[in-house]
Amino acid sequence: MITLKLFATYLIAFTTFASVWTADNQWSEDYEEKYSQWMTTSHVHADLFIDKESPYYGLRADCADAAYALRAIFSFENSLPFAISNPSGGRTSKYLTNDSTAFDKYRDPHKRVVAFLNNLGESVGTENLSRMDTYPVKLDTVNPGTLYTYKIKGRFRRVIRHAYTIKDIQPTGSFDLIYSTQAIKKENLPMNYRKGKELVNLPQTVWGFRKFKWPTKLHVANSSLPESFGYSLEQYSLAKELGQNEFFSYVKNLLKTEDETPNRMIARVLENICQEATARIGYVDQGVNYNNSRNGRCMDYTDYDIYSTPARDKALKSSYEALAYNWSQVSESVSDNNLSIIVETILGGNFQDNTLVLDYCPIAVQGLGTFDLATIWKRIQVGSLSSHPNDTLSARWGEPGKRTNCKVWY
Repeated sequence: MITLKLFATYLIAFTTFASVWTADNQWSEDYEEKYSQWMTTSHVHADLFIDKESPYYGLRADCADAAYALRAIFSFENSLPFAISNPSGGRTSKYLTNDSTAFDKYRDPHKRVVAFLNNLGESVGTENLSRMDTYPVKLDTVNPGTLYTYKIKGRFRRVIRHAYTIKDIQPTGSFDLIYSTQAIKKENLPMNYRKGKELVNLPQTVWGFRKFKWPTKLHVANSSLPESFGYSLEQYSLAKELGQNEFFSYVKNLLKTEDETPNRMIARVLENICQEATARIGYVDQGVNYNNSRNGRCMDYTDYDIYSTPARDKALKSSYEALAYNWSQVSESVSDNNLSIIVETILGGNFQDNTLVLDYCPIAVQGLGTFDLATIWKRIQVGSLSSHPNDTLSARWGEPGKRTNCKVWY
């Protein structure tokens, strides 16, 4: 009986002080390669956190949270350590790690990981991700699993930050990205998975192509990291020298394993515009529905930050600008006549066929009608699309409608 009591006491003590997971392995170049390969598989998908059959169901993640979560999930599944800098400044611990015993009430190891990451998400952000836990890399080392972070200025000294994880790199050097947003986190929606998505915000200061530091290297200055890590500041000087279109074209050419034909290039850029414009339907609807649920009451900074669309609208505008740039480079080499007419119609060229453009990518907004990509571009150019979540649905799409007097937070 005494033996059984002692065993029970030891068992309770072990359970009470269990870590999130035990790391029996250590990060290495081999595991980094496995992480990159894992990112390209079906194990990493848009419904990873919302599918009830997923072991990680219930994880709520915005952009930075999702980047951290994917790294942590791979670490957990491969018995590797996970550690990031504590944004509180180390009042309790300098790092947040898988050794935490704060989640030992969850007997299921996957639920323990989800609880750990949900808690993590309340304290970390894109600043922490870019400044503390990752480092900038040589452009020829960019691979699946590499992050791309950016920070752009809004109005009134406010800023917008975002982070993508590169899920795969197409043979032509274009990126397939997986990422989340604050609206996705709040509404518990699938992550965004965009194939061939154009990057539009140039690297600057600590923002750009970055990789995670190993837990054992968090305290090491970036400049002192081992040469094999591929640390480099080259992207920043190149971005200043080349500018937006030329820089990202340079990166694609550096990473490609096969050439992209003019037809394929223009088709890809058009598809990116179609994806961005179609995705805007959902983004705007989220804001309009939330606005209606509050009877149009002005949103505070937090809600505005979640439901406004200035960064997304900038990405849509930039995708059109990428089309104009690429068309100027290869138009004479495009042999697909319909493709040429679609581009010419959108950009206001010599050949016009709005029906063909509408059939190519109808932007069907419930309650308003269906727009073509040429119409959307004209409205972007004159500034009639609204990013403000307190505006009516019609105003959000550049139609006549009520525009709010509520504060523009950035």
